[in-house]
Amino acid sequence: MELLERISQSLTTKGRLLKELAALTGRMQALAERLERHGAVCVYPQMKVKIEEVAQALKTELTTLNSILSSNNVAVRPAQRPAHEGINNWERISGDLVALGRLNVDLNQQAVGWLAVDAAISERMRTIVNEQVPLIAALQELAARSDPQAID
Repeated sequence: MELLERISQSLTTKGRLLKELAALTGRMQALAERLERHGAVCVYPQMKVKIEEVAQALKTELTTLNSILSSNNVAVRPAQRPAHEGINNWERISGDLVALGRLNVDLNQQAVGWLAVDAAISERMRTIVNEQVPLIAALQELAARSDPQAID
């Protein structure tokens, strides 16, 4: 019976949105872990703190997304780890910035999709989207201050 429920759920709008949300949550989790790794290898104390703050903020947002998924009996879909993360701070942070920007756009689209299905989930996602704006700005500042020619 559980298999039939999963198949029928995937055919509904809510099922499709939950499947997409599971993938987005996996991407966010991978980005938070990646930022932690990048913070650990950063030799500049102020930059390291900022990177770790962004990673921690994403982890806080992950609890909200995980609670949405768990209340609907859906598991997070793990994202693949990128083959190349960067040889210096600039390349790593620039990659993180691109990943966070794409994630923010996709979460915003999810929030719009959820509006017709469940307004409460849409509002929670909209809150996450708004919370990510200063995180994107922080990574933009770090990327701008990094020297693309430096090799760590």
